[in-house]
Parts: sequence; structure tokens; C-alpha cells
Amino acid sequence: MVEQLGILLVDLSRLVGEMVERAVAHTHDMGVVGRAASLDELHDVAQATDPDVVIVGLHDAVLPRACLDLLLERPRMKVLGIEESAGHAQLYELRPEQVEIGEVSADEVVETIRAAVLRPTPF
Repeated sequence: MVEQLGILLVDLSRLVGEMVERAVAHTHDMGVVGRAASLDELHDVAQATDPDVVIVGLHDAVLPRACLDLLLERPRMKVLGIEESAGHAQLYELRPEQVEIGEVSADEVVETIRAAVLRPTPF
């Protein structure tokens, strides 16, 4: 038997929440493990349900801080944000990034560190 992926629904409108639940119900490898009516409940519900994926309603196309905090706490988890008014979705996940630098001198090491620190992060 295939282990089901646990889906946690957070701060979705009734219409979108029901659509997601119906879609997940038609799969054999996913199941809704919990619902949080607001971002304030997210951490506690995630702690209790240990989801693989959190599906959250986005109200301004920006990942809410509570979701980012949860991603940092649970780096294998994914967050699918659905911007209901525009009908767009965005997938957020943490993953390592490797940048090939090649052979470097001491000065290039310093410049590489400086450039890495000054590079803007997406959050």
C-alpha cells in the first residue's frame, strides 16, 4: 500500500477549500489531514497533523510569515499558495543551491562571500 501524502488546508475560502478537498478525495495517494481556519492556528494544527503539503490562501501574493516559519522548521514540507482572486498558485519549498565557483584565490573567496551575503533573498 502506498503511503498517503498529508495535506493541510489553511485560510482558504469555502469554495476553494471544497474544490481542493474534492480533488484530493479522487486520488489514492493523498488525504486531507487537517484544516486551520486562520494562520494563527497553523503552527498548532501542523504540529498535530504533520502534513507533507500545506495549501494556504494567499491574499496579497506574498507568502505569509507563518508559512515561511513553518517551512524553516520543517524543510521537507511544501507550501502551495493559492491566490484566490487572481486564480494563480505558487509552490514554495526549501532546497539547497549549489553555485560553481571553481578555483579561487583568497581575494575571490572574500568577494564570493560578500556577493552571497548581499544577494537578495526571495523572502
